[in-house]
Amino acid sequence: MPSAPKAASAWLLGWPVALYIRLHRDRLRPLGRPLSAREKARMAGYFAEGDLERVRLVEQDPLPIAGRPFQGALRACGFDFPDPRLVTAITFDDMIAARQSLSDGVLFHELVHVVQFRLLGLREFSRQYVEGFLESGSYEGIPLEICAYALEARFELSARPFAVEDEVRLLVNN
Repeated sequence: MPSAPKAASAWLLGWPVALYIRLHRDRLRPLGRPLSAREKARMAGYFAEGDLERVRLVEQDPLPIAGRPFQGALRACGFDFPDPRLVTAITFDDMIAARQSLSDGVLFHELVHVVQFRLLGLREFSRQYVEGFLESGSYEGIPLEICAYALEARFELSARPFAVEDEVRLLVNN
């Protein structure tokens, strides 16, 4: 259970993070493309058809997104967070922004986040993401990321599809 100050901070910081996500989702939407037939076929069996149909992908380097808008506040609290413009890919609800063509594994990881957003909603996803970061002190310790990386590893190692939504429901606090 998170400490009261960290839980309160997560709630307070969750709002601007949700706004940051919504802003970029809406700004990127006109640039996005649907998943290709090959991408959909590769991810079928893991993800609901509705998720594969609604997601949009922007591939552009540099990414047309703002840098670390909360960096000053994070550094003041003793934290550092990767610059979103420099990551391989980042998900804004149902918009995936990538600096280059995605490997199947990275696409899978980002699609796990699409499912998390759908199940949790934008505000709760943002709150949990911030809370996970504040609790762990690192990007790698965020439970939503741990979930996505664990399922990505399972995807990479398994020949048999599994229902990502069922796994996300088990691994993420609803």
